[in-house]
Amino acid sequence: MENIEAIYPVGRLDKSLLVVGGNKTMYEFIGKNIYSPLYKMVPEKDVDRLKNAVSRCNLQSGTQAEDVEECLHFINEQGRYDTYLVALRRTRDFDGYEIELQNVSENIRRIERISSRLGMMQDYLTLSGNALFSYQPADDEFKLFWMDYEQQVEICDMPFEQWREQTIREGRVSEKDREAFTLFCEAVKSGEQEQTYTFRGSILDWGKSEDTYRVKILPRMYAGQKRVLGVWAVAGKRTGSKAGDYVEGSHLDSMTKLLNRKGIMEYAEAKVAKGASVAVVMMDIDNFKNVNDTYGHPFGDAVITAVADVIKKVIGGSGVAGRVGGDEFMVILDNSGDELMLRNYLRGIKMNVGALFLEKVGNNKITCSIGVSRNKVDSSEFKELYRIADRALYLAKEKGKNRYIIYKPELHGAFRLSEGDRDLTDIKEAFYAERDLFAFNRSLSGLILQGSGELSEVLEKMAHVLTVSRVRVFWGENRAVIGAYPLALAADPYDRDCFEKEEYMQLFQNDMLQIGNLNGLEYTIPEVYRLYRENDVCSVLQHYLRDEEGNIKGFVTVEECSQIRGFPKLAVQIFESMCRVLNAVLLKEDAEQKKALDN
Repeated sequence: MENIEAIYPVGRLDKSLLVVGGNKTMYEFIGKNIYSPLYKMVPEKDVDRLKNAVSRCNLQSGTQAEDVEECLHFINEQGRYDTYLVALRRTRDFDGYEIELQNVSENIRRIERISSRLGMMQDYLTLSGNALFSYQPADDEFKLFWMDYEQQVEICDMPFEQWREQTIREGRVSEKDREAFTLFCEAVKSGEQEQTYTFRGSILDWGKSEDTYRVKILPRMYAGQKRVLGVWAVAGKRTGSKAGDYVEGSHLDSMTKLLNRKGIMEYAEAKVAKGASVAVVMMDIDNFKNVNDTYGHPFGDAVITAVADVIKKVIGGSGVAGRVGGDEFMVILDNSGDELMLRNYLRGIKMNVGALFLEKVGNNKITCSIGVSRNKVDSSEFKELYRIADRALYLAKEKGKNRYIIYKPELHGAFRLSEGDRDLTDIKEAFYAERDLFAFNRSLSGLILQGSGELSEVLEKMAHVLTVSRVRVFWGENRAVIGAYPLALAADPYDRDCFEKEEYMQLFQNDMLQIGNLNGLEYTIPEVYRLYRENDVCSVLQHYLRDEEGNIKGFVTVEECSQIRGFPKLAVQIFESMCRVLNAVLLKEDAEQKKALDN
């Protein structure tokens, strides 16, 4: 179950059965249900069986947890239910479960597909060099790419005749070798025998420079279909050998086996120039200097290599990654028009990086920050997309690290793509701006000096700083609403008793509760879940208020209604500080009122 490369969905679940990490197949399996517990993906008749499997997991004792297996039905992309063998076990390093799902009805079809492709892959492995091509005459499909270890770096993917005409039109074949190139194209189209051609051109590096190519053609039959395979070798400038020399010498990072800065930049620029719907992802490892200083540079190198492996395994064939320097990476993700799928990839990278070397680093968890821009959404120029993604990464750092930011001007402000650092100040102030924090702190001071009469202003300022929809304060024996933002909420009926049920109170730590995704409560504390959903709440922060004897006397709740979201550390700290100050003010006022009544 620990093999992230498994062909089956493999991942981790929290106590509510929400997916908190997994391999690429797991995120594809979850799809649009990413923010819902697994209970939502099984038919009603299987919910109790899934709950029973969870209960059996919870009953296990000892350090060596064993798999609990159950046969369940899960909904597929076509809206039908497939049968899965589910293996579930308790984890030792966090409060949740590991899960592996094997699609029983798919296994036979999968074996057939693997068998039909095995011969083709074996032929590819016999080819020398890293630049390959594949041509399928039946549909005129032509692909030219590098096999960069676990990555397929696309150079072109289009009908063969279109590629042939474009190559000649753009002058990417030497004029004196035009005849040799024409003979090569005719041989590919016919696909009759193995042949080798030599000609000069600037095809592999998108027209940057001219090299001598040696191209070998290898016709094959797969499942009754003809396919022409080939290796596209370059007589390298350093050794005059092959494409491996060209790629490793010019485009490959020797440590991580990702593309190097030059390679990923050229690839990204070419993809954007072609108008592909890609996302430009900038990422680095948080506090990496501290990792080196604490554990040494050899361990730091191991972390960089492990993070590169995580990126490759999560994105699979859906993108290409490169190391642009130090602990910084760039990923070009394909088909990013679906924001949910884009978030799945980003979340998968973040979660799996957070699971690295836990036994060694303990509480010094390795995390990453990510910034993202999207072609044809934020810009159609690579240089602008690169700068936007880089600034979004900066913003992710400012918001507390260990998070990803997909740039949206309505949320993050308009980035001025000027040279210099002036616009970085604007980015920083897009969230928790110094002027907003100053205004909030000033209103909080007014609360301390003048009492709860200033509460409305404090709540309004806090809602603005935290960018949330609603804030309410409940106080007293009847848990009356004594403050609210917006003010109209003060008169809304609310079932306060739900928030003091024993199973709900167990979710609090030091009087604080934060839930980024309330869907996890649907099958664990359904009455609280229904209350939140009836009030359109997606995410919540909550803090208990206590009397002088330590008994609960109220609570403050912050509610986000527009989207499922996590709360940055700074947001939680601001909220917690306000609650403690408010608690002290309310206790002081109660004592003064009691004293006045006694007199």
